[in-house]
Amino acid sequence: MGRTRGKKNTKTPPSPAVTKASATPAADETGEEEMLDESIAAPQPVAETALDRILSEPQKNLVSVRDPARHFVEEARRHARLDAEVESELGRRAREHGDLDAARRLVVHNLRLVVAIAYQYRQAWLNILDLFQEGSVGLMEAVRRWDPDVGTRFGSYAAYWIRAYVLRFLMTNARLIHVGNTRAGRKLFFRLERERQKLLAAGFDPTPKLLAAKLDVDEADVIEVSGHLASREISFEPRSDDEGVPLAERVARREASPEDQAARNELAQAVRRLMEGFEGGLSDARDIAVWREHLASSASEPVSLAALGERYGVSKQRMGQIAEKLKKQFRERVLEELGADIQMAWQTEDA
Repeated sequence: MGRTRGKKNTKTPPSPAVTKASATPAADETGEEEMLDESIAAPQPVAETALDRILSEPQKNLVSVRDPARHFVEEARRHARLDAEVESELGRRAREHGDLDAARRLVVHNLRLVVAIAYQYRQAWLNILDLFQEGSVGLMEAVRRWDPDVGTRFGSYAAYWIRAYVLRFLMTNARLIHVGNTRAGRKLFFRLERERQKLLAAGFDPTPKLLAAKLDVDEADVIEVSGHLASREISFEPRSDDEGVPLAERVARREASPEDQAARNELAQAVRRLMEGFEGGLSDARDIAVWREHLASSASEPVSLAALGERYGVSKQRMGQIAEKLKKQFRERVLEELGADIQMAWQTEDA
């Protein structure tokens, strides 16, 4: 009987209090699962970054970001050219009032001119972006110098400065040895070979004299630039020769070696001591004047023998005889002290 009651008790429904308490945790778990599903299905929005905007754009925009030159061209095309009235107004604001916004508008609306000029020289330089940058500097220089009251359109004026800066960049960096650092050199850098081909086609011998006359430059400039353009550039340190001596140590320099300079300085000091001693042994006033003011003078224009003769009341010929006597005596002193290998040059004046 006791066991039967126990089974019946297990089958009896639970009390309302017990049912309510056991049902509450189940409902909470169900709500948490629903909230978790919603969070997975619809994630919370986050702030959009610059990288997200770039990645969401079409593929052509990615190419322009990765290629700075193409990006520069697209930016230049995005700004239309200005009409004459707007250009003049912006130019006056930039020139007279220092308006940076007006100067910026003149620059950005004429970048297409930079692109057009830079592409004319794209075969002379590998990276077109370098030419864009130099041309942009020239464009800013044109904005600084342009005077709208002259009547010239800004594009015509700016083209000169853009091309000037691009050409200067090419002449400075196109070769290891700079060619065309002067006005004549810049002209020859770009026109020498073209003019030579014209003369050959016409049946003339393109001599330096004829090329100089055609290009209106000096013949020496033609010879110098031709030598630079025709020569091959090599490094001083490519490799050592068979004897193990680098090329830089085998090329002769125009200036004297340190040993020669030291020998010259020592000789100059010895001659200076002899001159001081020789002057100290002179007693006659005329001899001292001829030696100090004419023969051994450090001035750019020594006193003439005629002026010394008038001072002492003798003729120019007499002062010349005194000078020859002093030179002979000093030459003997030098040969006696320094040897027969010494050569001397005297300042002579017949006037």
